[in-house]
Amino acid sequence: MSSGPGRLVTLIQTDPHHPGTLLAGTAAAQLFRSRDGGVSWIPLSFPAALHAGLHALVIDNSKPDTYFVALSSELPQYAGVFRTVDEGATWEHLPGLDQKQVFALTCWASDGRVLGAGTQEGVFLSQDGGDTWKHLSSSNSSWPRPVVSITLDAKSRNTIYAGTPHLAWKTTDGGKRWFRMSRGMRDDSDIFVINVDGVRPKRLLAGACSGIYRSVDGGFTWKSLEDAVGGQHRTYLLARPPGRPNIVFAATSDGLMQSSDGGGTWQIVSPQSTRSIAFDPVDSNLVFAATDKGVLRSQDGGMHFTVLSTDSGL
Repeated sequence: MSSGPGRLVTLIQTDPHHPGTLLAGTAAAQLFRSRDGGVSWIPLSFPAALHAGLHALVIDNSKPDTYFVALSSELPQYAGVFRTVDEGATWEHLPGLDQKQVFALTCWASDGRVLGAGTQEGVFLSQDGGDTWKHLSSSNSSWPRPVVSITLDAKSRNTIYAGTPHLAWKTTDGGKRWFRMSRGMRDDSDIFVINVDGVRPKRLLAGACSGIYRSVDGGFTWKSLEDAVGGQHRTYLLARPPGRPNIVFAATSDGLMQSSDGGGTWQIVSPQSTRSIAFDPVDSNLVFAATDKGVLRSQDGGMHFTVLSTDSGL
């Protein structure tokens, strides 16, 4: 896979509805799809390509052929969230978030109609698949903004985590009240991701510009994993394979790392600077990573990675 000018792959997702189908995106909002597990790729026609910054790519987990893309742009017609319901043949600029700078997007694991978006103005929530959005702000207290990462707790739809350029925030009542989660974190930490253990929801991992942190009390206190990881690696994403909560992958500026004990110990499995990770929904041994060298694939659960073909079209 070539990573020529403007082709650094920053996002990758597997399609749970179509085996072998992957989506990949570049920082400049170019989108590509593979139908054969990443061996070959075709570009998707996307109206914001080369006009916006791509921050999130979400495949609806309950409705086939539906994708969401979160963007920021100096051109208002390309900022916000775009949605397709026909696998990218046509796109709609969603009302409610149009002309807003959207830096993060996620869907609730239990219901794909519930979407959370992180924007310059804070967190927005949709209960109807993106048709309408509600700003989760409070007139009586402060709330997180700008929001560069967002996580919806799989066990509780009212529990939301938001990462900002200055620490992380949490709400347990659907956004009526927010509190800052700062104890144990460096004050200047950009929080790029918060990962919740699907079995033990009080156990959290956070990825930041200052490295990886762990909490065992729902985010009230944090401990840096600098010693376990081997440094303050800028960490863009933390992800766990489905059904294997103790296995954690960390996409960092210094390579792709893996922990087999929930974050206690780590090893580097690829030296390439990594931005995104995806797992095959059928075969848990298939792992994909978006890196500065293109897309990597592992067929043994992430122990070894290879760069996909350089003539794949991406």
